[in-house]
This record gives sequence, C-alpha cells and structure tokens, in this order.
Amino acid sequence: MDKLALTDDEAAALALRAGGAWAAPLPTINNADRAQVAAAVLRGRRSLVVRDLATPAGDPTGAAADVLKRLGAGPRAGFMLRTADGTWFHRGLTVYLYGPSVTDVELSHLVAPAGVHHFTASPPPGQWQALTTVAEAIYADGFTVDEPGVPPPAAALLTVARPDGTRSIRVAQATATTGRGPVPARFPSVAEAVTWLLA
Repeated sequence: MDKLALTDDEAAALALRAGGAWAAPLPTINNADRAQVAAAVLRGRRSLVVRDLATPAGDPTGAAADVLKRLGAGPRAGFMLRTADGTWFHRGLTVYLYGPSVTDVELSHLVAPAGVHHFTASPPPGQWQALTTVAEAIYADGFTVDEPGVPPPAAALLTVARPDGTRSIRVAQATATTGRGPVPARFPSVAEAVTWLLA
C-alpha cells in the first residue's frame, strides 16, 4: 500500500478498530450523535467490504489493514486549524503523522474538508518540516479565507506526542504560545516554539 483514500464512513469503521490510536476528526459525521456515528460505522463497514478492504466480518484487509497497523499507538504529530472559540476549522489543512518520531514518519493522514481521508504509507521525508513551514507562514501573515461569509481560522495547532505526554503550540499572526493555562507561555518565534515541542 502506498496510498489509500477512505470516506468518513469508512474511516469511522476503521477508527472503531483502531481504538485509542484514532485521533482525527470526521468532517461529515457528528461525533456527539451516537446514532449518527453508529450508522456511519455500519455504512463504512459495508463499503470497505465492497471495496475488498475488509472481510464480510468487518476485519480490515489489504491497504486498510496496513493503515490500521501503521496507526500504532496514535499520531506522533498533528496540525490543524482552530476557530476563535477553539473548535476545529474543517475547511483548512488537517494532517496527522504516525511513526517513531516526527522525522521518521511511517504514515501521513490528510483529512480533506469533504470528508475524505488520504493515507500515504512511507511518505517522502520532510512532512514535519512542511507543517512547521506552514506555521511560520501563519505567524508571518495570518490567515485568509477565499469563501465569502466564512470567517478565517484564529490559530493553527501543532501537536507532538512525547514519552512524557503531549505538547502543543498555538500559532496565530505574530503569536506563538503553549496555548494552555490562564497565561500561556509565549515564544519569540515558531522555531523556538517547535524546539520546545521537541525538547
């Protein structure tokens, strides 16, 4: 498997199998509505079977099984955009990286706004650097949204899972902080914030 695209329904079925290893949002499914999630899982399971990505019993096979295996214990790093109230901005870039470290990535997972999940096994090196470059552009120039009536996101969130827990930074125009606590720690640049993430 090099690349695999799954719908939200198919991803919901795989997420059920992944347990705690799944952290990605599902753009077209209301996660707070149990009935909607259950229906999505059933549709996704059927779709995986039809596409020969699962057995009739629902066990992932082929490329879907490979993705499930590479999810491991969960994402090593992530990048997403947030609105002013802290919710996920689903029209923007959302990426998760899986592997032993941010520089040794075994699987990248791009969540598209239409509810399609693009998985790439053994992606080319530089995925983490590309995400930090996007954060630096946001720090320098802020956000723009080309859709009329759609407010731009308020910040980007970069997250890294570490042995001692998860760390994250929040990046907006001319601002990089830990994004936690009543008075988040501030950094003079994205580069210094990323150094803290990985320290």
